[in-house]
Amino acid sequence: MVISALAGALTLLAPAAARANGDPASDVLLTDQVFLPFEAPISNSAQNDLRKTVGEANKKHFKIRVAVIAFTSDLGTAVSLWKHPQSYSEFLGKEIAFVYTGPLLISMPCGFGFYDEGRPVASEKQVLAKMKPGSTPTPLADSTTAAVRALAAAKGMTLPRPSSGSSATRDRLVLGAAVLAFLLILVFPARLIRRRARGGEQSPSAGPR
Repeated sequence: MVISALAGALTLLAPAAARANGDPASDVLLTDQVFLPFEAPISNSAQNDLRKTVGEANKKHFKIRVAVIAFTSDLGTAVSLWKHPQSYSEFLGKEIAFVYTGPLLISMPCGFGFYDEGRPVASEKQVLAKMKPGSTPTPLADSTTAAVRALAAAKGMTLPRPSSGSSATRDRLVLGAAVLAFLLILVFPARLIRRRARGGEQSPSAGPR
């Protein structure tokens, strides 16, 4: 009974220790498979693609959790590990080990990191070395999705592409629609007004009497 009580108390204290460290991903990844920055402007389609890809990987028994670190603020008090994705993957993996032990992928604009509870990860590092991370939030999320797919493919596993479609394509369509709306609202009415003005100047009634 005493041992059980102590174990329960330690389990309750562990999340508090993670929060005390001020590391946001160590809180989120206790229950979620993906950590995304709270304030980074990542498109909804890029977020959905990443979540669906990671979800499919886990369904197919390719166990993995992912943290996208776009800015220094995403590291909380572990800011000293900015630009050190491999070191941060090892740090974060140990932070959440009381709940999750398994492959952990970290993406930063400078590169990727991979940790698997102290097991050798040389082959995964070779796969990730060929991947180019995005330098801004949405491309970084997209490149993280591609990295998950590449890691799965290296294990002989093909992940279905998310049905939401390419985030880049969707974002281009949204931008195109916004430009078209701008033209319709501002440019065309302005041309119409100028034409009417010219028509008024040429009207016989506008000439001298």
